[in-house]
Amino acid sequence: MKHKVAEYETLVDNVLDLRAFALAIDLRSLTAAAKILGESKATVSRRITRLEAALGASLLRRTPRLVEPTDDGAAYRVRVREILELLGDANAAVRGASAAPSGQLRITAPPGLDGVLAPVIARFAREHPAVMVSTLIVSRLIDLDAEHVDVALRATLKLPDSSFVAHRLADMDLIIVAAPSYLADHPAPRRVEDLERHRFVQFGELRATSILRLRRVDGGEDEELRLRPASAASDVSFAKELVVAGAGISVLPRVTVQPDLDEGRLVHVLPAYLTPGVGLHLLYSGGRFLSPKVRAFRDFMIKAFGTTPARRKKPPR
Repeated sequence: MKHKVAEYETLVDNVLDLRAFALAIDLRSLTAAAKILGESKATVSRRITRLEAALGASLLRRTPRLVEPTDDGAAYRVRVREILELLGDANAAVRGASAAPSGQLRITAPPGLDGVLAPVIARFAREHPAVMVSTLIVSRLIDLDAEHVDVALRATLKLPDSSFVAHRLADMDLIIVAAPSYLADHPAPRRVEDLERHRFVQFGELRATSILRLRRVDGGEDEELRLRPASAASDVSFAKELVVAGAGISVLPRVTVQPDLDEGRLVHVLPAYLTPGVGLHLLYSGGRFLSPKVRAFRDFMIKAFGTTPARRKKPPR
């Protein structure tokens, strides 16, 4: 009896051709891809040309200054990504403990958390020198697969249902802060209603009035106040700098202003109150296999923030 042999229409004879293609798209550069592969730019170009010939499709648009995928190339990159990660996982499983996280790790994060995330990501990069960390700072929600992103860090009240695995890294409660220079000219408020007499720096779009909801730390009754902003900033980092410069009092994420509180650049005002804020979440694709670089980053971030186990978001029905 003959054993049935599996047949696969791979069309690709060399996995390095796939890797060269993936790197060229991710890095938007044949030169950068060649440097990682330890080959010449001409060799990488030949690999991609050979792949295009095998597929009968144009995958990249090349100009002297930029490499970008065609529509076919972008779609092919999404599908090839899992194949390369599965192969990497299979190799890591066989090599066991000797396998180390490596390759490019693409992260997306919201603006305004530089002081919180940069030191942690820098420590991760030092501990894993074979991993190249590329961080994309954007306010919009991006498609992780379409834009070849491995991990998303998102600050939101509630995550939408999806197939991603999610960890809540931190609760970003908001606290009332002001600069010592501002308080020198405007006595610090002792009661919530005293805030109405102060210049208020709004984080977000400037509105005629801003409703401030405050919760007592000791569990007492919540209070609500309507304030007239004196200035506003859509970016939390810029809003914080306005407050540091003495523009007024503001309500900002504790994790963002803590270094300034420690250094005396800001003062915590009305510490008996806070405003419940958003959560900082880490998300990644919930496939069967997890690449070593993503696993290492996930474990590092959970340890750094001392947070909860993962939960898979349910896809919408």
